[in-house]
Amino acid sequence: MRRLALLALPLAMMGGWLSQLKEQELQLQKESAITEAKELHDSWLSPIKMSYLYQKGDQFPNQELKSFRISLDQSIFKSGGIWAAIKYANAKKIASLYGVELSRKNLIALVIELAYKLRQMDLRIQKQKLLIQNAHIDVKVKEDAYLAGTLDSTFLDQALLQKNAKELALLDLLEQKAQLKKSLHDLSDGVPAKLPRFALVPQKSYLAKNLTLKEHRAKIKAAKYYRWMSIARYLPTLSVMAEYDYQRMRGSLYFPAYSYQDHYHTYGFRVSMPLWDFNAPKQIQKAKITYLQATNKLAQAKRERQNLYMKALRTLHLLDKKIALAKEDEKIYTNLLRQTKDLFKAGEKTSYDVQTLQNSLQVRRLDQKIYDIDRQIELLRLYKEIDAF
Repeated sequence: MRRLALLALPLAMMGGWLSQLKEQELQLQKESAITEAKELHDSWLSPIKMSYLYQKGDQFPNQELKSFRISLDQSIFKSGGIWAAIKYANAKKIASLYGVELSRKNLIALVIELAYKLRQMDLRIQKQKLLIQNAHIDVKVKEDAYLAGTLDSTFLDQALLQKNAKELALLDLLEQKAQLKKSLHDLSDGVPAKLPRFALVPQKSYLAKNLTLKEHRAKIKAAKYYRWMSIARYLPTLSVMAEYDYQRMRGSLYFPAYSYQDHYHTYGFRVSMPLWDFNAPKQIQKAKITYLQATNKLAQAKRERQNLYMKALRTLHLLDKKIALAKEDEKIYTNLLRQTKDLFKAGEKTSYDVQTLQNSLQVRRLDQKIYDIDRQIELLRLYKEIDAF
């Protein structure tokens, strides 16, 4: 099987595919994920607290009290809970960033798919116009035969109905093209004229570099560390404490001139753990279930990607057969056209016969291009989840 080959820039590095608004939205999602991860990373750190008290009243009019305090109560050991909290934050960040990158590649892939479908729609419109030309020729030939008395009117009526049906189909194609343009302009300010081309990636590489699977693996790590955080919450914790106090008092009931001020600091440590928490087993079990759910989701996602890959192989094989058949038809029409031109020169065939075969030959060539775009879209659906670089 051929190795991964993208005959253009990787999707994640392609600039100009998405509108500025979409790019801004994705950038904000990325910044939000990073900020949230930083907050989680430092969530174990306790704040340094400050308080200031000023007190005066009419019960002791001569008395005034001022007090200032700075204190810290910081856990430095939580039986692995701090380590798990940091690891949990990092895993959450990685999972979130994978999610944002996956969203970006999916949007870019959608833009490329719409651009490919627009190009394919132009080919379908060209093909339909050729079929309409052949339908007009068929009507003209049957009209002449009917007027000459060699053909029943039923055949002419059927030819007219087929011509009208093909013209209505052309109108439908033009409307579909307008809808594709609208969808494309919703996502992109403008699409480069040259579209990328993709080749098949081996299944092993597809699964190893799949962004969705990487995101699920990161979520499993996060769930594992969260589970340990839940357990550590009920294990011994070592904290250090420090405090600085300053007090000043002036006046008293019996000694208006009394004045007092002092400052001091204290420090120490504390070991603590809950002896029993009624909800502890439930919370630990809930964290375990979350971990098992994440593992199960990875297994499901991997299975779905394996099935998607096999489905893509079947679709590509079918399209290759269609292209091969169209090429065989092209050879047949090429030979028929050459012979018909010779017969036309000899007066045995009409210009209608030559034109019909020329149009049919072009139709088969257009079919090959249409099928080739179907192949590219199918490969794109695989590649859009690959973190190739």
